Amino acid sequence: MQPKLIITFERLSDPDFDSKADLIRGSVTGNAYFPLPWPAAVPQISDISTAYAAYHTQFEAAKTGDSVKISARNAARVTLTTLLKRLAPYLELVANGDVTKLKSTGYDLRHDIVKATSTDPLPAPVDFTFTRGDASGTLVASARSLAGAGSYLLEVATGDPSVEANWKPKGTFLHCSKIITDGYAPGTVYYGRLAGVGPNGAGVWAVSAGVMAV
Repeated sequence: MQPKLIITFERLSDPDFDSKADLIRGSVTGNAYFPLPWPAAVPQISDISTAYAAYHTQFEAAKTGDSVKISARNAARVTLTTLLKRLAPYLELVANGDVTKLKSTGYDLRHDIVKATSTDPLPAPVDFTFTRGDASGTLVASARSLAGAGSYLLEVATGDPSVEANWKPKGTFLHCSKIITDGYAPGTVYYGRLAGVGPNGAGVWAVSAGVMAV
């Protein structure tokens, strides 16, 4: 069987869905593997960009916890999800099984023809960053969602990050987008590392460069 794009967006948390939809929007825009014009029946890039902008606005607004804003966010998510699901079959058709082309879309990829052994650990999360938060003493960990991960482990180190004893657990999280943690001493340099947790336990660590808390 040919590799397929994963479109089960309902499984993603709202922050992870926001990141994934933005990645897909950016990835298909100007993608030479899928040149314009697209057939009229296919959702256009402008449609997806407009729907993403609407969702992102409602996503940010709903952070207040207001029930009306949450309802608006959920409705905008349904609209955007529908467009992304409708686009996937066209991308698969054009790619004709070419994994390089499919990976360029920003969608996660399911390989029916290549299966990892049951003992394989999850790979390191991609695009991991560890940066200062808006509030003093806070740092923000963020990465792309990792297929197969049910949760994520975050550890933080001061001193030499190559010394395993310097790493301390900071928590387990259900998503990997904009994990905000606090309690950091201003003026101290911290390192972060993130690993996905799958059926075989924690996977490979993604390690950040040092960042000074303020």
